[in-house]
Amino acid sequence: METIVSENRAINFRAIDKFEPDWLYKIRKTNWQAYNQLPLPDRAQHLWRYSKPEQFLSANIDALMNTLPVLPKHINGNGRPVSDEYAAIGYNPDDKTTLTKMSEELKQKKIIFKDLYLATRENEDLVSKYLGRLINHNSGKFEAFNMALWNGGYFLYLPDNAVIEKPILLNRHAGGLYAISRLLVIVGNNAQVTLIDDYSGPYRETSGNSNGVVEIFGGESSQIRYVNIQRQADNCISYITQRAEIGKGASIYSIFGAVGGATTKVNAGTILNGRGAESRMYGIVFGNESQHFDYHTMHHHKESESQSNINFKVVLKNKATSSYTGLIRIEKETANCEAYQENRNLLLNKGTRAESIPELEILTDQVRCTHGATMGPIDQNMLFYLKSRGVSHDEAVKIVISGFVEPTIAQMPGELQNLMRGLIMNKLEGAQL
Repeated sequence: METIVSENRAINFRAIDKFEPDWLYKIRKTNWQAYNQLPLPDRAQHLWRYSKPEQFLSANIDALMNTLPVLPKHINGNGRPVSDEYAAIGYNPDDKTTLTKMSEELKQKKIIFKDLYLATRENEDLVSKYLGRLINHNSGKFEAFNMALWNGGYFLYLPDNAVIEKPILLNRHAGGLYAISRLLVIVGNNAQVTLIDDYSGPYRETSGNSNGVVEIFGGESSQIRYVNIQRQADNCISYITQRAEIGKGASIYSIFGAVGGATTKVNAGTILNGRGAESRMYGIVFGNESQHFDYHTMHHHKESESQSNINFKVVLKNKATSSYTGLIRIEKETANCEAYQENRNLLLNKGTRAESIPELEILTDQVRCTHGATMGPIDQNMLFYLKSRGVSHDEAVKIVISGFVEPTIAQMPGELQNLMRGLIMNKLEGAQL
């Protein structure tokens, strides 16, 4: 059994000779060495201008270096059942295990849904080809940290032409001092799936840090809907990196909703790597007290006639802050691409702060691209109109905010819409508006 030594610290993967394949061990080793060699991100970089990198470091890295995934298992007959709302579910109890269960219909379609650690052994040909291809040590210091030390996650594979009508629900729990997880999704040609990635679960009262990585690969003419919900504990510090790569004629709708945590930093993006590919990205952030949200989105057009659209909305009250950076990049050899980007910020009181930085890297002239950003308080004319018809001030504010976020909520799967509305309304209860 080999031990990796770096900066006077040793990482001992105890299961290497029992369970973990050599190729994964080598990837971990490369990323661990990169993590120790890479400096903290420079605050002069635009992506780190508004968040301190130090807060995403682990305070107890020695313990993490010897924390391995618990041998995976599947939910047995006494476990949590798959409800009528979902085609499959996965969740993490507080013992670091990853449990999954899917319907018989999915099994018959040869769909694979299981613990990622188990998949590295049982589905080695697939996982070794894709794991870390989009997000690795070349992506940054904290991405290298995740690849070296991830100790939980899910693997989903859809063969060509497989269609999952109902959503798949993933419950992520940031229990303990530091939760490090990955999600790897491979969607075949003409396949369809909806994923609900819920960073909360019944353990959301547990404090700690969270580092998550999501890699999604979509084949030709695939249809993917990915929903990321963050409603973690009030003092949780969360770092999430998400990338999707889709092929010819494929589409992905990505929806991000965040209301929890003390500090949340998300770097999400889609690579449009096929003619006619389409990506739509929606976001809702609602911050209060002293919460801080830092979101970066990216659409990278690598092929002609691809389309992208970003609509990101932020509501802030008390002393909450938000920063949004959106990048649209269109390569030189592409033509007839369309890309749109919109960021709107609603500031409910003095003391809040919102930053918005749209970025365009257009290397060809046969495109149609637009971007826009707004920030400011609620339109007083709207409040006057409602109050003149007998609506109280607080209720008028709630109506305006509901109208502000409702178009984005409507893009979510039906069972999530009421959840998101409830989370937003809970933020408003008892507030001095």
